[in-house]
Amino acid sequence: MQPHLDRGHVLIRPAGRSDLAALLDFRMAMLDELLSQGAVAAEAGPELRAANEAWLSRHLGRDFEAWLAELDGRTAACAGVIWFEHPPGRANPLGREAYLLNVYTRPEARRMGLARKLVLRIVAEARAAGIRRIWLRASADGRPLYAELGFREGNYLELGPD
Repeated sequence: MQPHLDRGHVLIRPAGRSDLAALLDFRMAMLDELLSQGAVAAEAGPELRAANEAWLSRHLGRDFEAWLAELDGRTAACAGVIWFEHPPGRANPLGREAYLLNVYTRPEARRMGLARKLVLRIVAEARAAGIRRIWLRASADGRPLYAELGFREGNYLELGPD
């Protein structure tokens, strides 16, 4: 059992290349939790870890950014965003969008507002860059937070693997 973190000083900071191992650990912990809840079909084994490590290494600082929440000097939560462009449209004349992902808080640091602070930071970054559309996929546990922050259901359809 992990010790419960104190509700002390919170620092929200951008993740850098030196944080790749922490980002990978957060990603794999999130996938493991989703797998245990039946939300992920594939097994989160060594191959998936290696693929995620390679992806993070290629994309961090390019089209993917992440922020970390440190609680009393210890990394406790993370959130990421993929920046990309669609063709411009009436609702999105610049065509730029932000896809929010990898929002994860260590179990011992939950219910302290860390995910909220991280999501609000990413929303602020996106809005400052003129991005109007910010979207995500949410776990059942995350839905109430996103609804409180103004996210709503969309009209996208998805074709998954057979």
